[in-house]
Amino acid sequence: RILTNSYRFNAVPGATATRTGVLNFASATQPGGGFKNGAEAQEESLARVSSLYVSLDSKDGKKFYEVHRNNHSHYYTHSMVWSPGVTVFHNDHGESVQGYEIDVVSCAAVNAGKILEDKLSWQTAGAEIEIEGAMKERMGRILYLFEIQGVRNIVLGTFGTGVFKNKISEVARIWAELLVMKDSRFKYSFDRVLFAITGDSTFAEFRGRFEGYTKQKETARPATGGVQQRNWLG
Repeated sequence: RILTNSYRFNAVPGATATRTGVLNFASATQPGGGFKNGAEAQEESLARVSSLYVSLDSKDGKKFYEVHRNNHSHYYTHSMVWSPGVTVFHNDHGESVQGYEIDVVSCAAVNAGKILEDKLSWQTAGAEIEIEGAMKERMGRILYLFEIQGVRNIVLGTFGTGVFKNKISEVARIWAELLVMKDSRFKYSFDRVLFAITGDSTFAEFRGRFEGYTKQKETARPATGGVQQRNWLG
């Protein structure tokens, strides 16, 4: 597993050498989120540099958003959009690159912030348990979709920890439980899993969770473009 201290969609050496799947942290109601208005989150970055928006705004893609517009629960649903063969044609600086294809899963995280702001203090603990359960189920389904589609190299991240306000430590723990523990369901499902993460404090907390589970020695090495990578090697 590799953690990369960046969410920008810049190719990391080796990540695009073979068929690669990318998790898009999707808006539940708007194809591509706010990328047309200059928003800067993960989905918007991905939509700007690739053909993903064409898939999300297609007749089939729009069904994902219709479901959520008609469902006012901030848990949203486990629905996903599978977009195979998305072409990446720019880097995050807007510079043209030699085109390559990725397979994208678009899924909306639970909007924990909205759920919790509507709860009384004595209801918070119960709501947090429900949020955690929904997130683990959703994240497991994301991995399962990559698995059944035969994608062996995937790019994940801090799913739902931005405007949806899921706890970074919880998301890191769930990914670790699904991927790297002794009895993890997806421990052997993938050849390479890359976590693209922005922010030093977020990176440190995420890394700490994975180190705690894997108990493997950290090896640091420099990376292209000022991005720091750390490998957990057996």
